[in-house]
Amino acid sequence: MVGVSLTPFLFDPASRLIQSYGPSWATVKITRVHHLTFWLLSFIWTVYFGLWVWKLDWSWFSTGNLKRKFLLILVAGTLFRLAVILFANAPQVSDARDYDQQAHTLAQTGTFQDNGAITAYRPIGYVAFLAGLYKIFGHTFLLPQLANIILDVLTLFLLWNLFSKWKNEKTALAACTVLAFYLPEVYSTQYLLSEQLFVFLWMLCIYLFELHREKRLPAFLSGLSFGLAALVRPVVLAWAVIPAASAALQRRRIRLLLFLLAALLVILPWSYRNYKTFGVWTLSTHSGINFWMGANPQATGYYHLPDSLPFDFNSQGEMERTAWKLGWDYVKKHPFEYLRLGLIKLGVVFGFDYGYILSGLTVKPPYGQLVWAILGQAMWWILLFWGTVKAIFVLINSKKQAAGGSLLPVWTLFYWAAIHFFFVGADRYHHPVVPFFAYLAVLKFNEE
Repeated sequence: MVGVSLTPFLFDPASRLIQSYGPSWATVKITRVHHLTFWLLSFIWTVYFGLWVWKLDWSWFSTGNLKRKFLLILVAGTLFRLAVILFANAPQVSDARDYDQQAHTLAQTGTFQDNGAITAYRPIGYVAFLAGLYKIFGHTFLLPQLANIILDVLTLFLLWNLFSKWKNEKTALAACTVLAFYLPEVYSTQYLLSEQLFVFLWMLCIYLFELHREKRLPAFLSGLSFGLAALVRPVVLAWAVIPAASAALQRRRIRLLLFLLAALLVILPWSYRNYKTFGVWTLSTHSGINFWMGANPQATGYYHLPDSLPFDFNSQGEMERTAWKLGWDYVKKHPFEYLRLGLIKLGVVFGFDYGYILSGLTVKPPYGQLVWAILGQAMWWILLFWGTVKAIFVLINSKKQAAGGSLLPVWTLFYWAAIHFFFVGADRYHHPVVPFFAYLAVLKFNEE
């Protein structure tokens, strides 16, 4: 850790070396130089900590009272998050600022609007959750931040039970320890973003479906939870194919029907509202533009909105239809370019994890943020590498479920990669699947 604390002092010398000897494309903008410098310093510590973790003695996670150890880890992780909320004091920007403004308006007026106009551009789920808090407790950031901590704690409880069922308590304790202190996630609790609520609802859906396979009521409740998760992040909608296929293959048709019925009961009212208001059956009029941003002549693979748009933002229904049509037209005319952009999107989504901590890198980050971001990036790259290795091993192993405990984490990771290949990329989009990477990475670490 002493070495990591000294690493920021290498930022300027490393930047100068890249500017002097790096490739021409890397030195065009100072932001590129800073990104390359950050990645280089992070990679050094990723290799060091990755080898250290691989050789680590994991016996602490398999001896003594594991449930008591889990509770201690849970308390420590909670206090860590509370300290971040009280002392980091990061501003609410971009999506967090918009969620806050729309939730405040919804709490005051009872209508979902943006700058005075009825909207469906953002999903309703998290905005309604925030609005409920504002309605009860007033417009303050502290309550949603504390809610993020509570949601993280509840999610860890669900994951402890899931991982214990899929494999054993040793694996569950190790994976939950990683997640309790996963630095980008800890830092994100101070932001008014949808990830904490979405992950909790999604994990609750999986928990109910996986741990109560023979019962019908949990299947119905799982569908309700899935529907609520889709109202927060519609990107999860097509994932329902995975549990549905599992139930169908196991001939649990009643459970499957209950799951789908409950999900539709939650999803259809808001979809119908958007159809009546904007003429499109959708949970959010954001999906078309997210697809088009990754499939147009100016697309970069990043979350990039060109200055000139071929549709009117003020007509959300028409924008949704036009964006989908233009995106598909581009894919049909330029399939290989779309394939190239898709690979860039995957690199953006899964390659990095410092967007919560550092913004833009137009200037050298402050010392504390740089240390936090380097450690967080190293943690992510370690989980990404070992989790991917284990996922591949599970797929090629003849006894797949014995090797991975459950195939659901692996298929979920494939789904997450496929859906973001299709749409557009940003680094925080991989956060909902970090628990699955942690689970698979720990399985790899704990191999006999």
